[in-house]
Amino acid sequence: MSLAVGCIVAGGMLVSSGNAQAAEWMFSPYIGLSETYTDNAFGTSSDRKDDFITNLSAGFMIEGVGRRLQLTASYDLGYDIYGRYSDLNGFTHNLLASANTELLQEHLFLDTEIALTEERFSSDGDTSFSDRTTSGDSTRVLNARISPYYQHDFGGFATGVARYSYSLVDFTDTNSDIASSEPSDTQTHRVDLSLLSGREFARTKWAAEAFALDNQVKNGDDLKRATFKGSGQMPINRYVALLASAGWDEFDGENIDNEQISGAFYSGGVRLTPGPRTDLSVQVGHRFGGGIVDADLTYQISSEASLIGGYHVDVAGSGDSFANTRVLDTNGRLVNPNYFPGGYTDAITKSKTASLGLTGEKGRNTYTAAASYIVRDFLDDGTDEEVVSFDGRYSRQLSRRLEWSLLGGYSEILDPQVSGGKEKAYYGQTGINYQFSASLIGELSYGYYNRDSDTDGNDLRENTVSVSVRKEF
Repeated sequence: MSLAVGCIVAGGMLVSSGNAQAAEWMFSPYIGLSETYTDNAFGTSSDRKDDFITNLSAGFMIEGVGRRLQLTASYDLGYDIYGRYSDLNGFTHNLLASANTELLQEHLFLDTEIALTEERFSSDGDTSFSDRTTSGDSTRVLNARISPYYQHDFGGFATGVARYSYSLVDFTDTNSDIASSEPSDTQTHRVDLSLLSGREFARTKWAAEAFALDNQVKNGDDLKRATFKGSGQMPINRYVALLASAGWDEFDGENIDNEQISGAFYSGGVRLTPGPRTDLSVQVGHRFGGGIVDADLTYQISSEASLIGGYHVDVAGSGDSFANTRVLDTNGRLVNPNYFPGGYTDAITKSKTASLGLTGEKGRNTYTAAASYIVRDFLDDGTDEEVVSFDGRYSRQLSRRLEWSLLGGYSEILDPQVSGGKEKAYYGQTGINYQFSASLIGELSYGYYNRDSDTDGNDLRENTVSVSVRKEF
Protein backbone atom coordinates (compact mmCIF):
# COMPACT_ATOMS: atom_id res chain seq x y z
CA MET A 1 0.00 0.00 0.00
CA SER A 2 1.45 3.33 -1.08
CA LEU A 3 2.36 6.20 1.25
CA ALA A 4 -0.47 8.31 -0.16
CA VAL A 5 -3.01 5.61 0.59
CA GLY A 6 -1.60 5.19 4.08
CA CYS A 7 -2.02 8.91 4.73
CA ILE A 8 -5.61 8.84 3.52
CA VAL A 9 -6.61 5.88 5.66
CA ALA A 10 -4.60 6.89 8.72
CA GLY A 11 -5.79 10.49 8.60
CA GLY A 12 -9.41 9.50 8.32
CA MET A 13 -9.17 6.87 11.06
CA LEU A 14 -7.33 9.16 13.46
CA VAL A 15 -9.94 11.86 13.07
CA SER A 16 -12.75 9.35 13.43
CA SER A 17 -11.25 7.70 16.51
CA GLY A 18 -10.91 11.09 18.13
CA ASN A 19 -14.69 11.38 18.04
CA ALA A 20 -15.46 7.73 18.81
CA GLN A 21 -16.53 8.30 22.39
CA ALA A 22 -19.40 10.50 21.27
CA ALA A 23 -20.79 7.87 18.87
CA GLU A 24 -23.06 4.86 19.20
CA TRP A 25 -21.31 1.86 17.67
CA MET A 26 -22.62 -1.32 16.07
CA PHE A 27 -19.92 -3.91 15.33
CA SER A 28 -20.92 -7.20 13.63
CA PRO A 29 -18.09 -9.68 12.90
CA TYR A 30 -18.63 -12.92 10.99
CA ILE A 31 -16.91 -15.97 9.53
CA GLY A 32 -17.90 -17.92 6.45
CA LEU A 33 -17.24 -21.08 4.46
CA SER A 34 -18.25 -21.77 0.85
CA GLU A 35 -17.72 -24.45 -1.76
CA THR A 36 -17.95 -23.51 -5.46
CA TYR A 37 -17.85 -25.65 -8.57
CA THR A 38 -16.76 -23.90 -11.79
CA ASP A 39 -16.37 -25.32 -15.26
CA ASN A 40 -13.83 -22.61 -16.20
CA ALA A 41 -11.37 -22.18 -13.35
CA PHE A 42 -8.82 -20.24 -15.45
CA GLY A 43 -11.35 -17.98 -17.17
CA THR A 44 -10.18 -19.04 -20.66
CA SER A 45 -11.96 -19.06 -24.02
CA SER A 46 -10.90 -22.60 -24.91
CA ASP A 47 -9.64 -25.76 -23.22
CA ARG A 48 -11.72 -24.98 -20.13
CA LYS A 49 -10.73 -26.64 -16.86
CA ASP A 50 -13.21 -27.37 -14.09
CA ASP A 51 -12.43 -27.31 -10.39
CA PHE A 52 -13.85 -27.07 -6.89
CA ILE A 53 -12.96 -23.95 -4.89
CA THR A 54 -13.12 -23.79 -1.10
CA ASN A 55 -13.29 -20.26 0.29
CA LEU A 56 -12.61 -19.36 3.91
CA SER A 57 -13.67 -15.85 4.87
CA ALA A 58 -13.91 -13.50 7.82
CA GLY A 59 -15.09 -9.95 8.07
CA PHE A 60 -17.17 -7.35 9.82
CA MET A 61 -19.72 -4.57 9.49
CA ILE A 62 -19.34 -1.43 11.58
CA GLU A 63 -21.54 1.64 11.96
CA GLY A 64 -20.99 4.65 14.17
CA VAL A 65 -23.30 7.63 14.49
CA GLY A 66 -22.52 10.44 16.90
CA ARG A 67 -22.74 14.15 17.39
CA ARG A 68 -19.74 14.80 15.12
CA LEU A 69 -19.09 11.46 13.42
CA GLN A 70 -20.81 9.22 10.92
CA LEU A 71 -18.94 6.03 9.96
CA THR A 72 -20.05 3.05 7.88
CA ALA A 73 -17.64 0.28 6.87
CA SER A 74 -17.49 -3.36 5.87
CA TYR A 75 -14.52 -5.63 5.24
CA ASP A 76 -14.25 -9.21 3.96
CA LEU A 77 -11.03 -11.20 3.79
CA GLY A 78 -11.20 -14.45 1.89
CA TYR A 79 -8.80 -17.19 0.89
CA ASP A 80 -9.50 -19.43 -2.13
CA ILE A 81 -8.26 -23.04 -2.12
CA TYR A 82 -8.52 -24.79 -5.49
CA GLY A 83 -8.89 -28.56 -5.44
CA ARG A 84 -6.84 -29.27 -8.59
CA TYR A 85 -5.04 -26.06 -9.56
CA SER A 86 -3.38 -24.86 -6.38
CA ASP A 87 -1.40 -22.20 -8.29
CA LEU A 88 -4.66 -20.20 -8.34
CA ASN A 89 -4.89 -20.16 -4.54
CA GLY A 90 -4.89 -16.68 -3.07
CA PHE A 91 -6.45 -13.98 -0.92
CA THR A 92 -9.32 -11.69 -1.84
CA HIS A 93 -10.00 -8.37 -0.14
CA ASN A 94 -13.20 -6.34 -0.20
CA LEU A 95 -13.27 -3.16 1.88
CA LEU A 96 -15.87 -0.39 1.69
CA ALA A 97 -15.77 2.51 4.15
CA SER A 98 -17.16 6.04 4.37
CA ALA A 99 -16.75 8.56 7.19
CA ASN A 100 -17.84 12.16 7.74
CA THR A 101 -16.39 14.06 10.68
CA GLU A 102 -17.31 17.52 11.96
CA LEU A 103 -14.00 19.15 12.92
CA LEU A 104 -15.37 22.62 13.71
CA GLN A 105 -19.02 22.90 14.65
CA GLU A 106 -21.22 23.77 11.66
CA HIS A 107 -18.22 24.90 9.58
CA LEU A 108 -15.31 22.49 9.01
CA PHE A 109 -15.84 18.87 7.94
CA LEU A 110 -13.81 15.92 6.63
CA ASP A 111 -15.06 13.25 4.20
CA THR A 112 -13.05 10.03 3.87
CA GLU A 113 -13.89 7.13 1.57
CA ILE A 114 -12.09 3.96 0.54
CA ALA A 115 -13.01 0.99 -1.63
CA LEU A 116 -10.68 -1.98 -2.10
CA THR A 117 -12.28 -4.65 -4.29
CA GLU A 118 -11.45 -7.54 -6.59
CA GLU A 119 -12.63 -6.87 -10.15
CA ARG A 120 -12.54 -8.49 -13.58
CA PHE A 121 -12.57 -6.06 -16.47
CA SER A 122 -13.46 -5.98 -20.10
CA SER A 123 -14.05 -3.01 -22.33
CA ASP A 124 -17.80 -3.38 -21.77
CA GLY A 125 -17.63 -3.44 -17.96
CA ASP A 126 -17.47 -5.97 -15.17
CA THR A 127 -17.08 -9.53 -16.48
CA SER A 128 -17.98 -11.64 -13.48
CA PHE A 129 -20.41 -11.64 -10.60
CA SER A 130 -18.24 -13.91 -8.43
CA ASP A 131 -15.27 -12.45 -6.52
CA ARG A 132 -12.46 -14.96 -6.53
CA THR A 133 -8.85 -15.34 -7.52
CA THR A 134 -8.36 -16.11 -11.20
CA SER A 135 -5.57 -16.07 -13.74
CA GLY A 136 -6.90 -13.71 -16.42
CA ASP A 137 -8.44 -10.27 -16.93
CA SER A 138 -8.50 -9.53 -13.19
CA THR A 139 -7.22 -6.77 -10.94
CA ARG A 140 -7.45 -5.44 -7.40
CA VAL A 141 -8.80 -1.90 -7.39
CA LEU A 142 -8.02 0.61 -4.63
CA ASN A 143 -10.20 3.72 -4.83
CA ALA A 144 -9.68 6.26 -2.03
CA ARG A 145 -10.62 9.88 -1.40
CA ILE A 146 -10.03 12.40 1.40
CA SER A 147 -11.86 15.72 1.26
CA PRO A 148 -11.85 18.49 3.88
CA TYR A 149 -14.35 21.28 3.31
CA TYR A 150 -15.49 24.49 4.96
CA GLN A 151 -19.01 25.92 4.75
CA HIS A 152 -20.50 29.18 5.96
CA ASP A 153 -24.03 30.59 6.05
CA PHE A 154 -24.18 34.26 5.09
CA GLY A 155 -27.23 35.24 7.12
CA GLY A 156 -29.64 33.11 5.12
CA PHE A 157 -28.87 34.92 1.86
CA ALA A 158 -26.21 32.49 0.63
CA THR A 159 -24.21 29.43 1.65
CA GLY A 160 -20.55 29.20 0.71
CA VAL A 161 -18.55 25.98 0.48
CA ALA A 162 -14.80 25.57 -0.11
CA ARG A 163 -13.59 22.00 -0.64
CA TYR A 164 -10.29 20.30 -1.44
CA SER A 165 -10.24 16.67 -2.58
CA TYR A 166 -7.41 14.23 -3.12
CA SER A 167 -8.36 10.94 -4.77
CA LEU A 168 -6.47 8.02 -6.21
CA VAL A 169 -7.26 4.88 -8.15
CA ASP A 170 -4.62 2.14 -7.99
CA PHE A 171 -4.62 -1.22 -9.77
CA THR A 172 -2.55 -4.03 -8.26
CA ASP A 173 -2.13 -7.76 -8.97
CA THR A 174 -3.32 -7.06 -12.51
CA ASN A 175 -3.53 -10.17 -14.69
CA SER A 176 -4.97 -8.88 -17.94
CA ASP A 177 -5.04 -11.16 -20.95
CA ILE A 178 -5.61 -8.13 -23.20
CA ALA A 179 -2.59 -5.84 -23.37
CA SER A 180 -4.61 -2.82 -24.51
CA SER A 181 -6.87 -3.03 -21.45
CA GLU A 182 -4.13 -2.73 -18.83
CA PRO A 183 -5.47 0.03 -16.52
CA SER A 184 -3.28 2.93 -15.38
CA ASP A 185 -3.00 4.26 -11.82
CA THR A 186 -4.25 7.82 -11.35
CA GLN A 187 -4.31 10.52 -8.70
CA THR A 188 -6.37 13.70 -8.75
CA HIS A 189 -6.16 16.99 -6.87
CA ARG A 190 -9.32 19.08 -7.00
CA VAL A 191 -10.54 22.37 -5.50
CA ASP A 192 -14.24 23.32 -5.48
CA LEU A 193 -15.71 26.72 -4.57
CA SER A 194 -19.43 27.41 -4.55
CA LEU A 195 -21.85 30.10 -3.43
CA LEU A 196 -25.49 29.00 -3.38
CA SER A 197 -28.67 30.96 -2.76
CA GLY A 198 -29.88 30.75 0.84
CA ARG A 199 -33.23 30.36 2.56
CA GLU A 200 -34.09 34.04 2.02
CA PHE A 201 -34.57 33.26 -1.67
CA ALA A 202 -37.87 31.46 -1.40
CA ARG A 203 -38.58 31.33 -5.15
CA THR A 204 -35.58 32.23 -7.28
CA LYS A 205 -32.53 29.99 -6.92
CA TRP A 206 -29.02 30.83 -8.08
CA ALA A 207 -25.50 29.43 -7.83
CA ALA A 208 -21.95 30.53 -8.62
CA GLU A 209 -19.52 27.62 -8.85
CA ALA A 210 -15.88 27.05 -9.80
CA PHE A 211 -13.54 24.09 -9.70
CA ALA A 212 -10.03 23.20 -10.82
CA LEU A 213 -8.52 19.72 -11.07
CA ASP A 214 -5.22 18.07 -11.91
CA ASN A 215 -5.64 14.46 -13.04
CA GLN A 216 -2.24 12.71 -13.16
CA VAL A 217 -2.02 9.37 -14.97
CA LYS A 218 0.90 7.00 -14.45
CA ASN A 219 0.98 5.62 -18.00
CA GLY A 220 -1.45 7.84 -19.85
CA ASP A 221 -2.54 11.37 -20.68
CA ASP A 222 -2.64 13.90 -17.82
CA LEU A 223 -5.52 16.39 -17.72
CA LYS A 224 -5.81 19.81 -16.08
CA ARG A 225 -9.15 21.60 -16.07
CA ALA A 226 -10.70 24.78 -14.67
CA THR A 227 -14.42 25.56 -14.89
CA PHE A 228 -16.46 28.60 -13.82
CA LYS A 229 -20.26 28.44 -13.92
CA GLY A 230 -23.22 30.60 -12.97
CA SER A 231 -26.76 29.20 -12.97
CA GLY A 232 -30.25 30.29 -12.00
CA GLN A 233 -33.82 29.05 -11.67
CA MET A 234 -36.79 31.41 -11.92
CA PRO A 235 -40.29 30.01 -11.30
CA ILE A 236 -43.12 31.05 -13.62
CA ASN A 237 -45.76 29.27 -11.56
CA ARG A 238 -45.94 26.24 -9.27
CA TYR A 239 -45.50 23.90 -12.24
CA VAL A 240 -42.91 25.58 -14.47
CA ALA A 241 -39.55 27.25 -13.85
CA LEU A 242 -37.04 28.68 -16.31
CA LEU A 243 -33.42 27.45 -16.12
CA ALA A 244 -30.27 29.12 -17.41
CA SER A 245 -26.51 28.66 -17.00
CA ALA A 246 -23.32 30.09 -18.49
CA GLY A 247 -19.61 29.87 -17.83
CA TRP A 248 -16.15 29.03 -19.10
CA ASP A 249 -14.15 25.77 -19.44
CA GLU A 250 -10.37 25.73 -19.76
CA PHE A 251 -8.64 22.41 -20.57
CA ASP A 252 -4.97 21.48 -20.62
CA GLY A 253 -4.76 17.82 -21.60
CA GLU A 254 -1.99 15.85 -23.22
CA ASN A 255 -2.36 14.73 -26.85
CA ILE A 256 -5.74 16.40 -27.39
CA ASP A 257 -6.98 19.60 -29.07
CA ASN A 258 -7.61 21.71 -25.96
CA GLU A 259 -8.90 24.72 -27.90
CA GLN A 260 -11.68 22.65 -29.44
CA ILE A 261 -13.31 21.85 -26.08
CA SER A 262 -12.31 25.01 -24.14
CA GLY A 263 -14.20 28.29 -24.10
CA ALA A 264 -17.51 29.83 -23.13
CA PHE A 265 -20.61 27.72 -22.69
CA TYR A 266 -24.28 28.42 -22.13
CA SER A 267 -27.61 26.62 -21.85
CA GLY A 268 -31.26 27.32 -21.16
CA GLY A 269 -34.34 25.27 -20.48
CA VAL A 270 -37.25 24.48 -18.19
CA ARG A 271 -37.99 22.55 -15.02
CA LEU A 272 -41.43 20.92 -14.89
CA THR A 273 -43.11 19.78 -11.68
CA PRO A 274 -46.67 18.95 -12.79
CA GLY A 275 -47.30 17.11 -9.54
CA PRO A 276 -45.62 16.05 -6.30
CA ARG A 277 -44.37 12.85 -7.94
CA THR A 278 -42.68 14.29 -11.05
CA ASP A 279 -39.60 16.49 -11.45
CA LEU A 280 -38.20 16.93 -14.97
CA SER A 281 -35.55 19.42 -16.08
CA VAL A 282 -34.18 19.87 -19.60
CA GLN A 283 -31.54 22.32 -20.83
CA VAL A 284 -30.16 22.82 -24.34
CA GLY A 285 -27.03 24.77 -25.16
CA HIS A 286 -23.44 24.79 -26.44
CA ARG A 287 -20.40 23.35 -24.66
CA PHE A 288 -17.21 21.36 -25.34
CA GLY A 289 -17.16 22.52 -28.96
CA GLY A 290 -20.70 21.48 -29.87
CA GLY A 291 -24.36 21.40 -28.98
CA ILE A 292 -25.38 19.67 -25.75
CA VAL A 293 -28.52 18.50 -23.99
CA ASP A 294 -28.69 18.07 -20.22
CA ALA A 295 -31.71 16.39 -18.60
CA ASP A 296 -32.79 14.90 -15.27
CA LEU A 297 -35.96 13.01 -14.37
CA THR A 298 -37.33 11.85 -11.03
CA TYR A 299 -40.72 10.15 -10.93
CA GLN A 300 -42.17 8.74 -7.74
CA ILE A 301 -44.34 5.96 -9.16
CA SER A 302 -45.74 5.26 -5.70
CA SER A 303 -44.59 5.34 -2.10
CA GLU A 304 -42.88 2.02 -2.85
CA ALA A 305 -41.24 2.65 -6.24
CA SER A 306 -39.28 5.41 -7.97
CA LEU A 307 -37.81 6.04 -11.41
CA ILE A 308 -34.67 8.15 -11.94
CA GLY A 309 -33.13 9.03 -15.29
CA GLY A 310 -30.78 11.47 -16.91
CA TYR A 311 -28.75 12.50 -19.93
CA HIS A 312 -25.43 14.32 -19.46
CA VAL A 313 -22.38 15.33 -21.49
CA ASP A 314 -18.93 15.82 -19.93
CA VAL A 315 -15.20 15.61 -20.60
CA ALA A 316 -13.21 13.38 -18.23
CA GLY A 317 -9.76 11.91 -17.85
CA SER A 318 -8.50 8.52 -16.72
CA GLY A 319 -9.95 7.27 -13.46
CA ASP A 320 -12.72 9.89 -13.26
CA SER A 321 -15.43 7.27 -13.63
CA PHE A 322 -14.28 5.67 -10.36
CA ALA A 323 -12.99 8.69 -8.44
CA ASN A 324 -16.27 10.59 -8.79
CA THR A 325 -18.45 7.69 -7.61
CA ARG A 326 -19.42 7.57 -3.93
CA VAL A 327 -19.21 4.58 -1.59
CA LEU A 328 -22.59 5.44 -0.02
CA ASP A 329 -25.78 5.60 -2.08
CA THR A 330 -28.61 8.08 -1.50
CA ASN A 331 -30.09 5.78 1.15
CA GLY A 332 -26.84 5.60 3.13
CA ARG A 333 -26.01 2.04 2.08
CA LEU A 334 -22.54 0.87 1.09
CA VAL A 335 -22.11 0.23 -2.64
CA ASN A 336 -19.13 -0.79 -4.74
CA PRO A 337 -17.94 2.28 -6.71
CA ASN A 338 -15.38 0.25 -8.68
CA TYR A 339 -17.92 -0.80 -11.26
CA PHE A 340 -18.71 1.37 -14.25
CA PRO A 341 -21.39 -0.02 -16.61
CA GLY A 342 -19.79 1.49 -19.68
CA GLY A 343 -16.37 -0.02 -19.04
CA TYR A 344 -13.08 1.52 -17.95
CA THR A 345 -10.89 3.67 -20.18
CA ASP A 346 -7.55 5.39 -19.65
CA ALA A 347 -8.12 7.97 -22.38
CA ILE A 348 -9.44 11.54 -22.16
CA THR A 349 -12.97 11.32 -23.51
CA LYS A 350 -16.04 13.39 -24.21
CA SER A 351 -18.89 11.17 -23.01
CA LYS A 352 -22.62 11.35 -23.60
CA THR A 353 -24.42 9.23 -21.03
CA ALA A 354 -28.11 8.33 -20.89
CA SER A 355 -29.24 6.39 -17.82
CA LEU A 356 -32.47 5.10 -16.33
CA GLY A 357 -32.96 3.34 -13.00
CA LEU A 358 -35.95 1.78 -11.22
CA THR A 359 -36.09 0.79 -7.54
CA GLY A 360 -39.01 -0.54 -5.59
CA GLU A 361 -40.27 -2.59 -2.69
CA LYS A 362 -43.73 -4.05 -2.32
CA GLY A 363 -44.69 -6.51 0.35
CA ARG A 364 -42.22 -9.39 0.24
CA ASN A 365 -40.68 -8.24 -3.05
CA THR A 366 -37.76 -5.89 -3.70
CA TYR A 367 -36.34 -5.03 -7.11
CA THR A 368 -33.91 -2.77 -8.93
CA ALA A 369 -33.21 -2.25 -12.62
CA ALA A 370 -30.72 0.01 -14.41
CA ALA A 371 -29.94 0.78 -18.03
CA SER A 372 -27.29 2.99 -19.60
CA TYR A 373 -26.25 4.05 -23.08
CA ILE A 374 -22.84 5.72 -23.44
CA VAL A 375 -21.15 7.30 -26.45
CA ARG A 376 -17.47 8.13 -25.92
CA ASP A 377 -15.44 10.37 -28.21
CA PHE A 378 -11.73 9.66 -27.70
CA LEU A 379 -10.14 13.08 -27.99
CA ASP A 380 -6.60 11.88 -28.72
CA ASP A 381 -7.33 10.13 -32.02
CA GLY A 382 -10.90 11.13 -32.98
CA THR A 383 -12.36 7.62 -32.65
CA ASP A 384 -15.55 6.84 -30.75
CA GLU A 385 -17.31 3.98 -29.02
CA GLU A 386 -20.92 3.12 -28.13
CA VAL A 387 -21.76 0.89 -25.18
CA VAL A 388 -25.13 -0.22 -23.81
CA SER A 389 -25.81 -2.14 -20.61
CA PHE A 390 -28.74 -3.47 -18.55
CA ASP A 391 -28.72 -4.85 -15.02
CA GLY A 392 -31.51 -6.03 -12.75
CA ARG A 393 -32.11 -7.71 -9.41
CA TYR A 394 -35.23 -9.20 -7.83
CA SER A 395 -35.74 -10.89 -4.47
CA ARG A 396 -38.76 -12.33 -2.69
CA GLN A 397 -39.15 -13.35 0.93
CA LEU A 398 -40.74 -16.78 0.53
CA SER A 399 -41.11 -17.28 4.26
CA ARG A 400 -39.84 -15.78 7.47
CA ARG A 401 -36.52 -17.62 7.02
CA LEU A 402 -36.30 -18.34 3.28
CA GLU A 403 -35.49 -15.80 0.54
CA TRP A 404 -35.15 -16.28 -3.22
CA SER A 405 -33.10 -13.91 -5.40
CA LEU A 406 -32.57 -13.48 -9.11
CA LEU A 407 -30.16 -11.15 -10.89
CA GLY A 408 -28.93 -10.68 -14.41
CA GLY A 409 -27.42 -8.28 -16.88
CA TYR A 410 -26.45 -7.62 -20.47
CA SER A 411 -23.83 -5.36 -22.02
CA GLU A 412 -22.69 -4.79 -25.57
CA ILE A 413 -20.20 -2.69 -27.49
CA LEU A 414 -22.38 -1.52 -30.36
CA ASP A 415 -19.69 0.50 -32.11
CA PRO A 416 -16.13 -0.30 -30.94
CA GLN A 417 -13.22 2.14 -30.88
CA VAL A 418 -11.12 -0.22 -33.00
CA SER A 419 -12.16 -2.48 -35.85
CA GLY A 420 -13.05 -5.97 -34.70
CA GLY A 421 -13.65 -4.90 -31.11
CA LYS A 422 -17.35 -5.68 -30.93
CA GLU A 423 -18.31 -7.56 -27.81
CA LYS A 424 -21.44 -8.57 -25.93
CA ALA A 425 -21.86 -10.29 -22.61
CA TYR A 426 -24.67 -11.42 -20.39
CA TYR A 427 -24.90 -13.08 -17.01
CA GLY A 428 -27.51 -14.51 -14.68
CA GLN A 429 -27.57 -15.83 -11.16
CA THR A 430 -30.28 -17.28 -8.96
CA GLY A 431 -30.19 -18.62 -5.45
CA ILE A 432 -31.89 -19.10 -2.11
CA ASN A 433 -30.69 -18.25 1.36
CA TYR A 434 -32.04 -19.70 4.59
CA GLN A 435 -31.87 -18.15 8.06
CA PHE A 436 -31.14 -21.14 10.33
CA SER A 437 -30.97 -18.83 13.33
CA ALA A 438 -30.53 -15.14 14.08
CA SER A 439 -26.79 -15.48 13.43
CA LEU A 440 -26.46 -18.44 11.02
CA ILE A 441 -27.27 -18.08 7.29
CA GLY A 442 -26.92 -20.62 4.49
CA GLU A 443 -27.04 -20.00 0.72
CA LEU A 444 -27.24 -22.08 -2.46
CA SER A 445 -26.79 -20.42 -5.88
CA TYR A 446 -26.21 -21.07 -9.58
CA GLY A 447 -24.58 -18.61 -11.97
CA TYR A 448 -23.89 -18.37 -15.68
CA TYR A 449 -21.68 -15.98 -17.63
CA ASN A 450 -21.26 -15.67 -21.41
CA ARG A 451 -19.09 -13.24 -23.39
CA ASP A 452 -18.89 -13.20 -27.19
CA SER A 453 -16.19 -11.11 -28.84
CA ASP A 454 -14.95 -10.40 -32.34
CA THR A 455 -11.43 -10.53 -30.89
CA ASP A 456 -9.94 -14.02 -31.16
CA GLY A 457 -9.40 -15.67 -27.80
CA ASN A 458 -11.64 -13.26 -25.88
CA ASP A 459 -14.82 -15.36 -25.70
CA LEU A 460 -15.73 -16.71 -22.28
CA ARG A 461 -18.25 -19.19 -20.86
CA GLU A 462 -18.65 -20.18 -17.26
CA ASN A 463 -21.12 -22.05 -15.05
CA THR A 464 -20.85 -21.97 -11.27
CA VAL A 465 -22.68 -23.69 -8.43
CA SER A 466 -22.03 -22.51 -4.87
CA VAL A 467 -23.11 -23.46 -1.39
CA SER A 468 -22.09 -21.36 1.60
CA VAL A 469 -22.71 -20.82 5.28
CA ARG A 470 -22.06 -17.69 7.35
CA LYS A 471 -21.95 -17.27 11.12
CA GLU A 472 -22.41 -13.81 12.64
CA PHE A 473 -21.42 -12.83 16.17
